[in-house]
Amino acid sequence: MPSRAGREATPGSVEALGADETAQGLGFTEVFRGDYLKRTAFVGLFWLLQIVPLFAIYTFGPTVLSAFGMASSSDSVIGSALISMLFLVGCVPALRLIDTLGRRRLIIWSFGLMAIPLAVLGLVPAAPVGVVLACFCAYALFSGGPSILEFIYPTELFPTEVRATAVGIGTAISRIGAAVGTYLLPIGLDRIGIGTTMLIMAAITLLGFVVCVTLAPETRGRRLAEASGVAPAEPEPAVQPAASTVR
Repeated sequence: MPSRAGREATPGSVEALGADETAQGLGFTEVFRGDYLKRTAFVGLFWLLQIVPLFAIYTFGPTVLSAFGMASSSDSVIGSALISMLFLVGCVPALRLIDTLGRRRLIIWSFGLMAIPLAVLGLVPAAPVGVVLACFCAYALFSGGPSILEFIYPTELFPTEVRATAVGIGTAISRIGAAVGTYLLPIGLDRIGIGTTMLIMAAITLLGFVVCVTLAPETRGRRLAEASGVAPAEPEPAVQPAASTVR
């Protein structure tokens, strides 16, 4: 009966396994060129556009709920704690869906579904407290997809030589979104009101949906080296000399 054991790993075999990537000789600037630039833009933009409303709601949950008419401070704190817990709970089904539904479909559907409850809150700021909580809970659950893909997409879309650089760039861009959302939310509540603030958050999330529809690739079922590589340009067909006719 033939053995089912794998091949013995040796330094030579490990080097050969990574030969496809190391042969590319990619440098730091590669993430800003060609198809890799598109991937860098996608990772940075979807991460940024998700983080802006998420961090604002997560940081100022009690303040936001109070602006929707939750009079008791203890109720707003409890409601905020529930929403915060659902941000974590939403990651659980996303872990399953990244392979069953696929990366691209998951992130597109997540952004689309995240925009709906924010739009409802913006259009009906005087909604009953139960509706307000339901909308925020739905947003928190749907945010699980992008929250998981923040860690998966950057590592799958770039080869080893520039993977850490690409992840660092995406993280840096997302921190800009975190700072902007956290800083501007209290100003928005004070100057333009809760309804308009929620509509702006819905518009930001909808822009993330457009970015994902336009740029999100599908990497499900692909080997890491295949998913992170860029297909070389098709060579132009050689001009064939016209065949001579023998008379």
